Amino acid sequence: MCKQNYVSGIFRASCFVLRASWLKIIEARCTMHDARKSRILALATLLAISACGFQVIYADENNKDSHANELASVRIQKNHGRLTQEIRNSLYDVLNPDHLKTEAKYILILEVRRAVSSTFITSTGASGRNKVTLEINYTLKNLENAAMISNGATSVNDNYDVSSNRYGTYTAEEYVQNNLTKIAAQNIRNSLVNDLIEIRKKCDGKFDNEKEEKGKFVCPLTQIRH
Repeated sequence: MCKQNYVSGIFRASCFVLRASWLKIIEARCTMHDARKSRILALATLLAISACGFQVIYADENNKDSHANELASVRIQKNHGRLTQEIRNSLYDVLNPDHLKTEAKYILILEVRRAVSSTFITSTGASGRNKVTLEINYTLKNLENAAMISNGATSVNDNYDVSSNRYGTYTAEEYVQNNLTKIAAQNIRNSLVNDLIEIRKKCDGKFDNEKEEKGKFVCPLTQIRH
């Protein structure tokens, strides 16, 4: 009777009282063997959760490690200019936060444009508020054979107040620009992850539209430059 009541008590649990039922079951005292009891409890809990519309999610650690290694193997082309250098530093921070030692496989080429525009004009005709916009185009290539893997762009902007104190205005502009480089770097990082996933699927022969892609696609991860 203890076993029957124990199991049926779980299946009667609704979605809204699942947690309470769980605690009640743990507190139940039965003479059933502990190992057998644990197996029944786990099975019944999974069934109850499924009935509520939940799904058990398993972390794919291998996939996570693969992405980390791929991103860590990206090298960013050097360009002159302080802003480009700031973006490179921000990108390296998000591409390889754990400072993994990996062999370079990809080269990332950046094209950066910066614009400052007024969003508010004071009664004197001067700007009272400015907007900083960063537009960054990127191209990812195979470092060994120069085959293009993907390209894309991101655009970010923010505002700052213009004060009569020039140093204060300069500091505000620098603060906004620094934040924008971090946001842009994260956007590019996310795009690169998607790009590498999609290109890897195609290199493995998994096309979204096989009639259009199959037979025409040359994997840029293995293409040899002539």
